[in-house]
Amino acid sequence: MVSVIIFTGLSRYRDPWHPVAETSEEIARVVRALGVEPEMRTDETPESLADLRGVDLLIVNSGRGDPDAPPTYDPAWQPSFDALAAYAAAGSPLLSVHSAAAAFPEWPAWADIIGTSWTPGVSGHPEISLAVFEADPSAVDHPVFEGSAPIAGVTTRPTVVAYDERYWRLAVHAGNTPLLGHETLGHWYVVGWSRGAHRIYDGLGHDRRSYASVQRRRFLADEIRWLLRDRATLTINEGEL
Repeated sequence: MVSVIIFTGLSRYRDPWHPVAETSEEIARVVRALGVEPEMRTDETPESLADLRGVDLLIVNSGRGDPDAPPTYDPAWQPSFDALAAYAAAGSPLLSVHSAAAAFPEWPAWADIIGTSWTPGVSGHPEISLAVFEADPSAVDHPVFEGSAPIAGVTTRPTVVAYDERYWRLAVHAGNTPLLGHETLGHWYVVGWSRGAHRIYDGLGHDRRSYASVQRRRFLADEIRWLLRDRATLTINEGEL
């Protein structure tokens, strides 16, 4: 049986912008469409990630916490950080979603694990809107785009259209393989990538309006299938997606 954990920042890592309880339910819906019942964990106890034994996929859907308070180290969280670092180092599948770019701000190793961080005063996004996200030119044949297609007469690459934020100017680390991006004001911004063979950062998913897009849900399902490719062959139940 495949084990998938969805970690949601509802307490220590809750921020005022992201309704992560709602978006985690949308992520869970996609996981269930793949025939897997996810385990939901939150940051309401610091030990929530301290035991990742037997986990096939960890999905992190969390913010940074109170934006007006400086990141404060709490030693009670160290066992969870150690377990998460060991999980990633072992090549275990990890998917970080949207505001997870800013998660665990007191733990610098997280930025290297997912290949990015949010830089206050630099990173940002235009006003949220219906937006077009395209496969990076180098990634058009990647399996995560199995269910995506160009828009006739508009795009030439696999495309996801969703009502979402278009993150830009994230601190992107060396070693990332671009997957998804957007063209805004004449510049190309990557908002999704793989890092190694078993980690993906997916910058979409601000709120439920993003997941109202079947293209967004299908893209997420294909990311999950790719991450679990060595552990299970998952089939999408289109009626549940």
